[in-house]
Amino acid sequence: MSSALSMPDPGRRFVIMGLPRSGTTYLMTLLNAHHAVFCSGEQFNPRAIVGIGKKNDDRSTVFDRDSDPVAFMDRFFETQATDRAARTGFKFMIGHNVRVLDAIAARPDLTLIYVHRINKLAQVSSLIKARKARRWAQSRADRHIEDKIVAGPLQISQLWHEFETYDRLFSPWFEALPHRRMAVEYCEMFVPDFNARLCDFLGIAPDPKMKSPLLKQSANRPLERFEKPEPIRRYFTRIGRADWLDAEL
Repeated sequence: MSSALSMPDPGRRFVIMGLPRSGTTYLMTLLNAHHAVFCSGEQFNPRAIVGIGKKNDDRSTVFDRDSDPVAFMDRFFETQATDRAARTGFKFMIGHNVRVLDAIAARPDLTLIYVHRINKLAQVSSLIKARKARRWAQSRADRHIEDKIVAGPLQISQLWHEFETYDRLFSPWFEALPHRRMAVEYCEMFVPDFNARLCDFLGIAPDPKMKSPLLKQSANRPLERFEKPEPIRRYFTRIGRADWLDAEL
């Protein structure tokens, strides 16, 4: 479910927070389809400074960022928060930089959106596929969407428990913040009224042109993603998570 702390005038600066394959990139591209929003990528990715459609992985630049990440965040907002965009933000993945996490918590003027995904089988299978192919998003259909995942129950079990633990620890921390904030589950972003609710939360007028260009990179039914689905089916049925095997959307 979504939760928001009501304030009369949302701040201009926002941060999208979440784990990999939770839907943060979809949300970023959805927001960038709004004429009044600019949302950059993972500014604190350990290996690069990720923008929109490009990244800077120059080691000297990355090390300079890491030497004072809070100052880097301040410069980002100072340079990107222009009159061209009523709302400016970036993606911050859980685990990227703890000093930035502390700085975000200390600045209640920032507006926060936390994206999480209940179906951890869908989330981690998406991660395994993206890591192997090194394709994190796509806007055109090709054979990659149909490629099957080679993974067994134990590998998936380790990953989904790790991700579930991160979300369980992060969620109460997030809910205790005094910020204007919104928690969004992955499936919520695909219901008809989500765009209107998102715009209302950010304090901007709805834009009928808002649509993410991204395509889902795997089958909607997680079980169909695997080269050998039967061990996955048996395992998740046995642990009481057969609901994760069915279509997510």
